[in-house]
Amino acid sequence: MNKHIDLKVVISLAIIVALGPAAIDMYLASMPIMAKDLNTSYATTQITLTVFLVFMGLGQLIFGPISDAIGRKVPLLIGLVAYTGASLWAAWAQSIESLIFARVLQGVGASMAIVVVMSTVRDLVDGPKAAQLYALLNTIVALGPIVAPAIGGSVGAHYGWRGVMLVLAVLGIAVFINALINIKETLPEEKRVKLNIKNIMRIYMNILKNKTFLLNLLALSAVFFFLFAYIGGSAYVYQNDYGLSSQQFGFVFGLTSISLILGATSTAYFVKKTTATRLALIGAIIMIFGSALCIVTYFLEVGLVGIVSGIALGLFGLGILEATLMAIAMDSQNTSLGSSAALLGAFPLLISSTATPIAGQLVEISTLHWLILLGAMGPIILGLVYLGSKGNQAYNIVAKL
Repeated sequence: MNKHIDLKVVISLAIIVALGPAAIDMYLASMPIMAKDLNTSYATTQITLTVFLVFMGLGQLIFGPISDAIGRKVPLLIGLVAYTGASLWAAWAQSIESLIFARVLQGVGASMAIVVVMSTVRDLVDGPKAAQLYALLNTIVALGPIVAPAIGGSVGAHYGWRGVMLVLAVLGIAVFINALINIKETLPEEKRVKLNIKNIMRIYMNILKNKTFLLNLLALSAVFFFLFAYIGGSAYVYQNDYGLSSQQFGFVFGLTSISLILGATSTAYFVKKTTATRLALIGAIIMIFGSALCIVTYFLEVGLVGIVSGIALGLFGLGILEATLMAIAMDSQNTSLGSSAALLGAFPLLISSTATPIAGQLVEISTLHWLILLGAMGPIILGLVYLGSKGNQAYNIVAKL
């Protein structure tokens, strides 16, 4: 197994994974305009986000085992073609129903690409090296919430939400060309698993029987629920309750996301010094402090700056958790890595898809209800991370410098 990966490959993997966040973050600021343009409600436009998350999750459960059977590159390229085609469909959608179906296909395309990337990492490296690479990928991917809302807000202001979808299509084409040139097949034929439905179900059940994998999967799902509850409510709170414009929202949303990069970056460094499980516990505690700060500053009437500060602290902890939990769970598996990556990609997205409509309902009641939802996730995450760390003996090692 390789100890070093070419930087071009790392960057190529990162921009593939970034397609998912881009399809979420770029059009958030345009959702109120989209609702008016398609003659529907804001709540209905939230369905376009929910179905994207659901099918990006479900798709990984299907395409993870397929990538274990036929290799990584072919499913990757097919996924990128589907993503690009769906983006073009969305740009020309004339009804909310058509847009929803386009987002379904877009989610499926993204799922194929993302599950291949997560599997490819473990094809190439394992242990702390994998944790470092996941952290590095998350650092690069975390640029998405910084750059995407700003680009999406600017494109949306000049060309509307359809312009945003066209930008996603252009991005899909660029990523396809790059993958075709720079991504090589990483799963040799002798390591491939025969594909059949009974075999798939057996593989998934065997993976879930692993306590370390299961508990870290649940913890990662709770982390994603927090993230998408934040994403689902922030546009409404920032623009309706605190009077930000769509471009100002994109700027604040992106600025806050810098802390996510800092969390992922610090993980890549500290995983060389301590265990991944200890880092995960630290990340969970930081998330609790961040969400508590949001609620305290709300009662003290500090204003938007108080809420944004608490969210930034929570996202710093989230950046630590996302990389470490993924690495710990994946390192508990030695075979069927595509299926393992599929579960880690699918289950958190399926759980978090419920967060956006819940957050959308709560923000219409009050900002406090939304903040309480975010605050409730902290102790749940900490409890799951602690339980997961109890059975995780194999991974309590420090990467060699």
